[in-house]
Amino acid sequence: MVKEESLLYIPKRKPAVPIPASAFEASSETTVTWLSGAGFLVNCRGTCLLIDPVLTKDPKDSSRSEAGLPLKVDFPILADAIPAHCHVLYTHADADHLGPVTAQTLAKKKIPMTGTLAVFERLARLGVPPEQIEVLRTEETMEIDGIRIESTLADHPWQLKDLKRGGRPYRLGDCCGFILNTPDGRIYFPGDTRLMEQHYRIRDIDLLALDVSTCEYHLGHTSAVILANQFPSAYLMPFHYGTYDCPEIAAHRGEPEDVYPKITKSDKRGLILAPGEPFVFSKRLPV
Repeated sequence: MVKEESLLYIPKRKPAVPIPASAFEASSETTVTWLSGAGFLVNCRGTCLLIDPVLTKDPKDSSRSEAGLPLKVDFPILADAIPAHCHVLYTHADADHLGPVTAQTLAKKKIPMTGTLAVFERLARLGVPPEQIEVLRTEETMEIDGIRIESTLADHPWQLKDLKRGGRPYRLGDCCGFILNTPDGRIYFPGDTRLMEQHYRIRDIDLLALDVSTCEYHLGHTSAVILANQFPSAYLMPFHYGTYDCPEIAAHRGEPEDVYPKITKSDKRGLILAPGEPFVFSKRLPV
């Protein structure tokens, strides 16, 4: 039995499920897949969006990701297998969200990329052609093949805890979240953020990507519960857990089981999927 008060409980996870080429094909539904870490794949009736993909291993050490973090799981798909008709959305420029080698690999396929100005600057420094990058500022919208995308505010100045290593802290507008308005409902990817007043104004979310890490510059468990309970009919898809073997880093420490017992109806809407395991998302849960 999971103990609510314990952050030391580490359940055994299912291995990654390889993502086949058919996952990127046209369909009559919307499928959401956790890629591990903070990454997701959304296939909305054939329109494929990648959110914060990190899908390359360290070429010198296959036990680590391209960000240098030791891996607990395999990636369900590698960057060079992503088809060219996808589109990438980046919430911010940290290496565990904007994987530098992954970005360069996808750029060679001419895959378009979208993010804040800070993301644009990072991608440009990596050699991604500027014409492949679209800047979407916070609280602005864009459309990709009929999916209306809203960019939401995020507050993630993690550099404050180590200015010497991190440099200038992220300012408001450097990081964002995304709401995807699909024919099957609204999907919210908050990105890395502390809870903000603006988050309380968001309504009618049908699937919430829920950060379950323990970092004070993320939601943290208390705010994760608050945000999840704000959308009582939304499915919950956790991230920032079970991927990297570095328990000393709060951003990668935490488990869904630590927060689900405090979330309304989590037994009916709280998902725990293996990386690569698809979730067919259709209609919101009944209130």
